[in-house]
Amino acid sequence: MTAPTLRNGEQKVFFQAGGQWCYLWTPPTFKTTRPISLAIHHHGARGFVKEGAADWLEEKSKLSYLKGVMDGAQCAIAGSHACGDHWGNKEAVAANAALLRTLNSFVTIDRDRVGLMGGGLGGALVWNSVLGPMAGLVKVVVVMQAVASLESVIREHKFKAPLLTAYGLPQDTSDDAAIDSIAQHDPLRRLRGLRFGTPLPRTVIYHGAKDENIPPNSHAIPLAEALRRAGADVTLELFPEVGHAVYAMGEEIERHLEAFFSSCL
Repeated sequence: MTAPTLRNGEQKVFFQAGGQWCYLWTPPTFKTTRPISLAIHHHGARGFVKEGAADWLEEKSKLSYLKGVMDGAQCAIAGSHACGDHWGNKEAVAANAALLRTLNSFVTIDRDRVGLMGGGLGGALVWNSVLGPMAGLVKVVVVMQAVASLESVIREHKFKAPLLTAYGLPQDTSDDAAIDSIAQHDPLRRLRGLRFGTPLPRTVIYHGAKDENIPPNSHAIPLAEALRRAGADVTLELFPEVGHAVYAMGEEIERHLEAFFSSCL
């Protein structure tokens, strides 16, 4: 597919990379002759990017969060369909890497100002990208109500079935066999194995303290601990009365996103 032609100013363009539909949304301040900072967003379950559309560009509440990031950092926003409900599998990681490569072919990205953000199962793709083909390329990460431990997802059974589907495993696979099979793709296990001082992006974790879908004790808290043990700059914010609905916090989470990206991207 031919790369899109960009003009100065705000625009949304759709293109393909790694066999997946992707988008780029540029801010009003965008100039084709100047490098631009970039935030790559990773959708959650049932999220999508297809020709001419993406759930995060269509739903008003989701769009407002991306706009807050854009306004805070004066950055462009991009995203890939990344194989849909991927749970951070290798195909999604490859698609995410292809997105960044393809963007570099038609827009000048400030390589010192690249950030990743995502929630739900998108959190697994964020970390598997940071620990894989995007190692050393990402300055900041934001994860919200996000998956960090595939082992916990399997043992808690609530989302075991779609996770097994994403990794091509039979639905009757036992917990232990499934955990062993996907161990190399489990972000928390991989992060726990890092040596202190491994270069990692500055990270903020937004999570509901009452999240029953992705419990903080299984995901957000051990994620923060693993990052700190590796020497990363990490902030964990647990919202006391919030469940699996960080996105539903509206203006409050929008202000958090805008402030964080403004300060570090």
